[in-house]
Amino acid sequence: MRILKKIGKWFLILIGVFIAFILVVLLVIRINSSGEEEPFLDETGNVLPNSITTHEDMVINGAPQRVTIRGKDKNNPVLLIVHGGPGAPILPVIYKLTGVDLEDLFTVCYWDQRGSGLAYNDSIPDSSITLNHIVDDGLELSNHLKKTFKKDKIYIEGLSWGTAVAAYMVQKKPELYHAYIGSGLMANLSLSEELSYEFAMSEAQKYNDTVSINQLKQIGKPPYVSNSENTVTEAFEIERQIVMKYAPIKLDTNFNFIKSMFLDNGLTFSEKFTDMINSPEAYYPAAKILESTAIDMNLMRDIPELKVPVYILQGDNDHFTETSVAKVYFDSIIAPSKKWFLFENGTHGVQIEYPEKYRSIYINEILKN
Repeated sequence: MRILKKIGKWFLILIGVFIAFILVVLLVIRINSSGEEEPFLDETGNVLPNSITTHEDMVINGAPQRVTIRGKDKNNPVLLIVHGGPGAPILPVIYKLTGVDLEDLFTVCYWDQRGSGLAYNDSIPDSSITLNHIVDDGLELSNHLKKTFKKDKIYIEGLSWGTAVAAYMVQKKPELYHAYIGSGLMANLSLSEELSYEFAMSEAQKYNDTVSINQLKQIGKPPYVSNSENTVTEAFEIERQIVMKYAPIKLDTNFNFIKSMFLDNGLTFSEKFTDMINSPEAYYPAAKILESTAIDMNLMRDIPELKVPVYILQGDNDHFTETSVAKVYFDSIIAPSKKWFLFENGTHGVQIEYPEKYRSIYINEILKN
């Protein structure tokens, strides 16, 4: 009986210590959640005089959207990052932590599109979350950046879904842009999905992965349709998880990376936990709303020509936006100049998998032309 009491006592002590530890961690995170962007400091700890670190929930064409702008020197060229998804904004701190960080070369604008991320709220009707609206928002933002930083033109980089959004933007207003950069090129999603499914099934069969094989058979080949067990969005997620098993994005998710994300002052405590972790459906509503638009995207059909220099950065093992499809589009597109950069053993995140090569392309190729 005494032994049981001692065990119970130590168990309660351990629970108390664990709870205290969690509370301390949450307190540290809260202290480092001012919601103000981390400034650029010189060697003496003073803010770099011509730097900019700010974010703003702007209303663009009637819809709230978060715009984060960071750069060490406002005289640098301006780069607009068009995120993927649809509906999957990328936190600026991820660029810094993975070594990509272009903020010493550019004034970088990270844009959370309507229906995506921290600026979203229920006041935005689903009917307003469309590709056409997002493209027009991007053009309005591009003009804003151009005027704010007194530039004749800006650079634009699209990531995955963002490669298509950015391409439509450049097609509509090429005079706004120095160049179009695409990473993980979504040239024809319908065709890409067919090849991606074949890859996932082939790999699962090769390794006798019966669980994955059964999941793929259950959702059926694309185009996916809703059934009694899965929605179209869920079918995409199932297929993507299996692709990730056999062609994983090589992202460093060690303790220091995670710690730095949660200690990033650019987000408030509520944004880190309530919005992003507890309410993913509210955080990424555009994913479901725009799924049918995304599957119909076909740059081969819609954008045979871009009137600015084109740079494509693609992993040779990208099975989210199949590299073979991206290359066919690249070969066919008409542009003043175009360059193809293949990342060996790269998947759907070459900028975070190979940040040094990614940066060198910007320094030695894009900025020199």
